[in-house]
Amino acid sequence: MEQKIIAFDLMGTDGGVKPGIDATLTFLKQNPDYKIVLIGDEVEIKKNLPADFNKKQIEIINEKNVAKMKDNNARTLLKENSSMMSALNLIAENKASSVLSAGDSGTYLALATLKLKRINNVSRAAFMPMIPTLIENKYFLLLDAGANLEVKPEYFEQWALISSIFYKFLFKKENPSVGIINIGTEEYKGFEYHKQANELLKNNLNVNYKGFIETRDLLQGNIDIALADGYAGNITLKTMEGTVLNFSKLMKEKLMKNFFRKIGALILKSAFKEVKERFDYRNVGAAWVIGVNGIVIKSHGSSDAKAYLGALNQIKIAIESQVLTKIIKALE
Repeated sequence: MEQKIIAFDLMGTDGGVKPGIDATLTFLKQNPDYKIVLIGDEVEIKKNLPADFNKKQIEIINEKNVAKMKDNNARTLLKENSSMMSALNLIAENKASSVLSAGDSGTYLALATLKLKRINNVSRAAFMPMIPTLIENKYFLLLDAGANLEVKPEYFEQWALISSIFYKFLFKKENPSVGIINIGTEEYKGFEYHKQANELLKNNLNVNYKGFIETRDLLQGNIDIALADGYAGNITLKTMEGTVLNFSKLMKEKLMKNFFRKIGALILKSAFKEVKERFDYRNVGAAWVIGVNGIVIKSHGSSDAKAYLGALNQIKIAIESQVLTKIIKALE
């Protein structure tokens, strides 16, 4: 495919189709060599597109059904029409380079795994968001962020290999550092799978493994990749997101208490704005579904146009760096 094509499932979100369409228009204006297939309620999509939209860059597939797991049976959903399945079908049929969805996370992971299959030598797919640190333009990758509550030691080793390749091409850094989130840095701590994974990674020469790490150190920027089971990873991610949002609210409340604080806040306004912008998850916009045989990205269901644009820009990096091909080759 000469034109780079992204399949964008617009259904199953909190804000309707408009935020995704606004992000699409901005992205395509900046990237004229891309095409985005918008999948969802055609009537609503056309309401939010300009009448003269570029049909060479935007295609619409009318599919209003929202994929939702029924009785934990994802295989049933494979046979049903839905916007999510339509998007995944485009990748499976080599009619798109990647897929973006903000639909139900569990359904998305299950359908992507069943439809696209896992990469050879990968036991489980995982959610992998990028998270900013206190260092300017420095991020770390966190995985798994909720896909696998129960894990085996070999999952950590596989995820370490995949994420190391991702990090190298996303951030242009050779040999990124890897650690396992645990309740302490001592080797005797943690569950048995932590200890076994620790031994596996210490003996893997293809991973720059640094041992156990604690969540309080993640924002320091000393580690590039943080490995966790899905339970710990999801709690870590949501705690960080909630802390930033609530701290921002608390600071605003305290600074508005009296006249002199308001004057100080006015002076420091640009500094507060810079901090808020750095830790705004919308600049990243999504998590990777790593381990499946395709470029699959998951956005928050509450995403706005800024968040979707961040996700589309991540997809652009993945497509143009051919990171999936490099991961497949490395895992062989």
